[in-house]
Amino acid sequence: MSFEQDIKNLRLNKKLTQHELADMIHVSRQTISAWENGKNYPSLDVLRELSNLFDVSFEKIIFGEETMTTQQQSIAKTIDKDLSMKIKYKKITIALGSIFIILILWLVTLTVGYYKGIDGIDRFNPFLQYKVGYTKMPSNKTVDPRNSKTDGRWTKWFSDNEMGTEWTKLNLSTGLNPGVNDPYVMAYHKGSYVKVARIVPGNSVSTVMKSNVSAINKLVNSKNIDNLSLNMSPNETLKNKIHFNKAIQEIVVK
Repeated sequence: MSFEQDIKNLRLNKKLTQHELADMIHVSRQTISAWENGKNYPSLDVLRELSNLFDVSFEKIIFGEETMTTQQQSIAKTIDKDLSMKIKYKKITIALGSIFIILILWLVTLTVGYYKGIDGIDRFNPFLQYKVGYTKMPSNKTVDPRNSKTDGRWTKWFSDNEMGTEWTKLNLSTGLNPGVNDPYVMAYHKGSYVKVARIVPGNSVSTVMKSNVSAINKLVNSKNIDNLSLNMSPNETLKNKIHFNKAIQEIVVK
């Protein structure tokens, strides 16, 4: 018999309608009709599905008979091997695609975490390095852990290098000043994640770093930014930034 007659007989023997068979192998009813009318032929992977569904050999589905000639056996083996390789490659492609998607999502998560200042993400970001940043310590009222509004946590810009080209806005808790004169805070951090912070006297901080801290504080607090050489566009603001990578230099006010 021909394939179109065989597939129709197999369907009828299973007491399936064209629509029911189509649903089972995920094709349209029109596709089943085209097969049974000899207008089309299923792909190899669909033939394998039909073989499993009707519990007949792959050879029977392809050639319409169980006993095959040598030539037919050779063709069947080649088709079966090609189909197996196709299934294998499909699984490999899906696996590689899944790994690629996971990698992209991971990189996106790290990037969003960095630019949003999410310390829990920055902590495990392998692309970030630890830095030592400095800032002027706020008043005891601000850092007091008994402050019900903040629980002693405060946010301030830290200068991460003496060149004044790397800045990070950190949110952290240090506790009250134990009596240090001219207190500064030194933070060992990776992105927005602060591993440890210490209160240090101003005389232990370099003059250049102090100048950097003074410049960023004036930029944040002053309404007249003409007193600073910012290397920023007129409309640029630090309010919604977490990281800043431009030089901020204090100049003499005339």
